[in-house]
Amino acid sequence: MLSHKNKYWLVIPALMAALAAGVELFYACSSPYTVAGTRWNLGSIYNPSSSNIHPAFKVYHNSDNTSLLLVKLFPSELLFNQANTAGEFISKVSVQVHTYEVVDSVKLRLTDSITYYYSIKQQNVGRRFLAQVPLKTEMGKKYQLRVVTRDLLRHDFNLKYVDVDKTNKFSEQNFNVTNKDNMPYFSNVLTPGAIYKIQYRDPSYKYIYIDYYKEDAPLPKPTFAPGTTESIYQKPDSLYKLDYSPDLLLAFQYRGVYHFRFDTTQRDGLTIVNYGNDFPKIKTPEELIDPLAYITTTADYKALKREENKKLAVDNFWLNIGKSTGRARELIRIYYNRVYFANYYFTNDRPGWKTDRGMIYIVYGPPQNMKKSPAGETWVYYAKGANNAIEFDFSYKPTAFSLDNFVLQRSQSQDWHWRDAVDSWRNGQIYLAD
Repeated sequence: MLSHKNKYWLVIPALMAALAAGVELFYACSSPYTVAGTRWNLGSIYNPSSSNIHPAFKVYHNSDNTSLLLVKLFPSELLFNQANTAGEFISKVSVQVHTYEVVDSVKLRLTDSITYYYSIKQQNVGRRFLAQVPLKTEMGKKYQLRVVTRDLLRHDFNLKYVDVDKTNKFSEQNFNVTNKDNMPYFSNVLTPGAIYKIQYRDPSYKYIYIDYYKEDAPLPKPTFAPGTTESIYQKPDSLYKLDYSPDLLLAFQYRGVYHFRFDTTQRDGLTIVNYGNDFPKIKTPEELIDPLAYITTTADYKALKREENKKLAVDNFWLNIGKSTGRARELIRIYYNRVYFANYYFTNDRPGWKTDRGMIYIVYGPPQNMKKSPAGETWVYYAKGANNAIEFDFSYKPTAFSLDNFVLQRSQSQDWHWRDAVDSWRNGQIYLAD
């Protein structure tokens, strides 16, 4: 069914169990060539309504020469039908991975490509379908993965870019966090009471060190203010040293940030955050007030924080700017949906709504266009009545606490549209259409 004179089937012994479950492999390898790293029209990556499928991915470096791309699919998002010889409800899905080596800040070199085909039987799958894609990666190099997941029956697809950093053996992608049954977690966000294990690519270490920080990240500065995102992790609030084994069960009740290391001379490690049971949702009146910092004056924001009845304060704030109950409800729906997705997409060593990208996402909405390269991302918006597009440049700046850190390049030239956007919200109007 699938054949080409320059392509061939590849079966990997470690994945025989997956093959037995209905996984087909189709492998294609091309001669390396250099391609421009910038790509336009990627705004859909941060727009959840652009696709019906929303897979999750995680990278784990399991050896010096290989890595694993862990894949999670949600069967509830897939189309199942009985158009097959067995008459069973089956979904057909493909996951295509192009591996690009990072040459420099603007160029990538294609080194590998592979496509997996999955036949998922509805009666055999639960709420999650997990798979893994082996990657050829070398120590000391960085890569970028272009991953296209397709629901072949619905003719729908999802595009993601995944950064792979193999320049440091202590950084977070050398860790694999699982539950007690060895099922991987795909996020660094764990809720209070969650029990988990940490697998590290080098099992010879006897101790694991944990730095605990109370989460108190400052708000990002406005788009036109000088300076960059502040580092908040200088001195931990608590220190732990535990005897380590891959079967060590861990659970932490306190909200905050936990940074795991095996070598105390190295700053890099794994960061796990605990922001409460409801995160990435925000529900309490105190939590609903916090993101209003972006669209209020400093004085108004402090007044909201001082109010004794914070629920009433939030309700009155939106009623005052919406002028009617119906309009206030619509503004609340849009604003806090953006807060939720900012947390979903951008949480790293701080809540997503407190990151530079989260701030822009909340005030302006998902980017209407996007350019991506190894150096970072450029978000593009088309303002009503404006002659030129509005652009935000985010530089990729991985830290010891997060490989998913992007810093906004602030400029005085962004003053006018930031103030216009904020004033629009204060007047009960959404600045830019989604």
